[in-house]
Amino acid sequence: MNAPVIEARASAVPDAPSAEVRRFLIGFVGLTLLSGMTIGMNKVLSTLLGIHLGVSNLQLAVISSAETFAMALGTIPAGYILARGNPKYLYAAVSLTLSLAFCALPWLPGWQWVALLMFLVGLCISLRIVAMSTVFLVRLPEIGQSRAGWYKGTLTLGMQFAGPLTGNYAIANMGLKAGFLVSAGMFALLAVLGWHVLPETSGRKQVASSSSQAASWRALWRLPAVRTTYLFEILASFTASSVGVFSLLLAMRVLQWPHQHAVWLMAVQGLSFVVVLLFLGKPVLGSPQRERIYGGAHLAIMLALLLLGTLPNTVAYLFASVLLGLGLGVNALVNTDRIGRAPVDKARVSSHLTLFGMVGGTSGALAAGKLADSIGLQQVFLVWLLPWLAAWGFYHLRRATHKGEISA
Repeated sequence: MNAPVIEARASAVPDAPSAEVRRFLIGFVGLTLLSGMTIGMNKVLSTLLGIHLGVSNLQLAVISSAETFAMALGTIPAGYILARGNPKYLYAAVSLTLSLAFCALPWLPGWQWVALLMFLVGLCISLRIVAMSTVFLVRLPEIGQSRAGWYKGTLTLGMQFAGPLTGNYAIANMGLKAGFLVSAGMFALLAVLGWHVLPETSGRKQVASSSSQAASWRALWRLPAVRTTYLFEILASFTASSVGVFSLLLAMRVLQWPHQHAVWLMAVQGLSFVVVLLFLGKPVLGSPQRERIYGGAHLAIMLALLLLGTLPNTVAYLFASVLLGLGLGVNALVNTDRIGRAPVDKARVSSHLTLFGMVGGTSGALAAGKLADSIGLQQVFLVWLLPWLAAWGFYHLRRATHKGEISA
C-alpha cells in the first residue's frame, strides 16, 4: 500500500471520538504525563545519587548510561512480548517492580550496585514505553488525527519540564532518600492507573487475519510509509540530541551567556515542539497540503542548523531553536499519523521506533562531541545539514518529480 492511499484513508476517518474513546484518551494522557515525569525526575535523582556517593565522572557516566543502554536493548524484545502478551498486566507488573527498585536504590552500598539496578530499571521502562506507544498507535484511528501528537507531546512535557522540576522540589524540601520514595510512589500510582487505562490486548489479534498486515522486516520495508517514517525519525532523534546537548555550550561559549540563561535555548526548542504536538495536529494532518507542510518542516530544521552554524548572535540562536522545535514537531506528527494508519504490526513498529530514537539520540550526541573536538562546535551543525539535504532530495524532490510526470 502506498503513502497516498494511506493518507486518503486517514482523511476519511472522523475526528470526533466517542465517549468511550474520550474517557480512554483522558486517562491515557494522564498516564503518559505521569510516566514522562517519572523519567525526567529519575534522571535528576540518579545523577544526584551518584554525586552523593562521591563517584568519578566515568562512574557517573556509567550510572547514567546504564538505564539508556538497557532501554535500547529491551525495545525489540518488548515488541515481541507485547505482540503476544497483555499490556495491562505487563505495564502494572513492571511499574510495581520499578516502585520496589526505587525504594531500594538510595540504600545501595556502592555505585556498581546502583548502575546494575539502573540497568534493570531501563529494561522495565523499555517495556512500559513500547506498551504505551503500541496502544496509542492501535487506537489512533479512533482517537482522531488532531490528537496524533498527544502521546509524544505529553511524554516530552513530563520528561523535560514537569519531571525535573518535581525532582528538584522533592529533593530540596525532603532530601534525596525521600525523593526516591516519592518516585516509588509515583510508579505504584502508574501501576494502578495503567491497569484501568490500558487494554488487555495490543491489537494484534484484531488485525492478524488481514493479509496486508506487515510484521517482518522485509514486509515492513516494502511499505513506503514505513521506510519514510524510519528515515526521518532517525534523522530527527540524531539532530535533536546533538542540538539538545550542545546548544548549552553554544550559548555559554559563543554568546557568553551565564549557565542559568543558556538553558533557554533548550527550553524554547522544547516548548515549540510540545506546542506543535498538542495543538497543531488538526491543522497539519487535516490539510490537503500536509506533504508540503512536511517538506517545509524539514526545510525549517535545515535552516535552524544553518543559523546555528553561521550566525553567532542571540536573535539567530533563539529563532533557530523555535524553527527546530516546530520542524521536529511537524515531523513527529506526520510520522505518527502515517504509522497509525499503515497496515503494520504496531507493537513491532513501536519497538523499532523506540530503538531508533535511543540509538539515534546516543550516536548523535557522541558523534557531535567527537566532531566538535576536531572541527569546532559551530561547524558540527553544518555537517548535520548533509544527511538532511540528502534525505530531503531523495524523498521530497523525487516525490514532486514523480507527481509532475503523472500530471503531464
